[in-house]
Amino acid sequence: MPVLLLALLVLSTSAMWIAAYACMQRIPEHREAVAGHKPPPSSPIGPLPVPQTRDTKQGAYERMIASLPEGVVIIRDGRVHYSNAAACAIFNPAHTMMSASRELDQYFHISLLFEESERIRQLQHGLIDAARFRHVTLQRLDGSPFQAEVTEILLENDGHHDVLLMVRDISESERIRLELEQANQRLQHLSQRLMEVQEAQCRQLARDLHDDIGQQLTGLKLHLQRLEGSLSHEPSLASLVGQLTEAVDEALNKVRSLSLALHPLQLETLGLQAAVHWHLSRFLEAGQTRWSLKLDGETVDLSPDIALVAFRIIQEAVNNVARHARAGTVNVRICRTDTALRVEIVDDGIGFDYPAARARAQSLGLTSMEERAAALSGEVNIASLSGGGTRVTVRLPIPDTPPHNGVRR
Repeated sequence: MPVLLLALLVLSTSAMWIAAYACMQRIPEHREAVAGHKPPPSSPIGPLPVPQTRDTKQGAYERMIASLPEGVVIIRDGRVHYSNAAACAIFNPAHTMMSASRELDQYFHISLLFEESERIRQLQHGLIDAARFRHVTLQRLDGSPFQAEVTEILLENDGHHDVLLMVRDISESERIRLELEQANQRLQHLSQRLMEVQEAQCRQLARDLHDDIGQQLTGLKLHLQRLEGSLSHEPSLASLVGQLTEAVDEALNKVRSLSLALHPLQLETLGLQAAVHWHLSRFLEAGQTRWSLKLDGETVDLSPDIALVAFRIIQEAVNNVARHARAGTVNVRICRTDTALRVEIVDDGIGFDYPAARARAQSLGLTSMEERAAALSGEVNIASLSGGGTRVTVRLPIPDTPPHNGVRR
């Protein structure tokens, strides 16, 4: 049934176009000579009448054009020569009493009148090609603008080079599109703000772990070592204190690792390369996964925002490899140019069905990677095949720095 409906739709659309072209090719020149044709100056704008004809087929074509749901406007010699009922409903929806003038300035805004008139002239002289679909701002007869989709067709009628415009009012769809764009922008700004708050909280938590809990554990470790030294005459107690010292030392190492995972100090002090190197060695070597890191270009002077986003995306990709990919090798390449930072993470793991994962929206990690890149007008591309590994490619644009004393840095 859907296939049948689609076929009917295609056939009806084709019939409309064929009818429009056949009819316009044969509209007689003596339209203006029809008796009683001139409307009074104060009459409402309406479709120009189609003269009667002896040709039954031609009459059927003309009636079909007059009843088309798409607006049909024919322009001849810089004026509107014909418009069907649908076009009149588009340009004069209120059917108000207005001048019967068919000048182009009533259809195009004054700011676009010269440009559109020149385009029509060039079409008539064959200087440019007709557009199949073109979005343009037109003007209703009350002066209000609206967005329209226009299809241009060149016609030859009794020596005249006419331009047929098929007009479709898309103002409502444009309004919906703009509202969706604004909603997406608001969501993107909200997402960016949430990530900024998250990073600030991670940074503060990392400092608290390092400065407060880390220092307390370090002090406890020193006291236990001092106590262990004073219990040389009590071997059993000294052994117990030694075990407590090792447990405190292990907890201290975990606190330090957690602090660095929340906000790596290397990223601020040594740059992106050092932070990525530390993360790869920490997460992959424990699982006996071979890895390599290649760097093209300097990354030390990257802005903190770009460096942080690049690190977080690499961190998430490597964590996914360690948890799910069962990969034997991971290769990371960072390339810095004047205009962009490009990051590539490739593994030889089991891969996954990326489109299905995105459709299910079950992976917050993938969404986080894309949102972080989008916040900097960047992009993330993920290519993966079952059994063929995964390739994550990231591109983050680097904005131009303002000139300093005439020298661009």
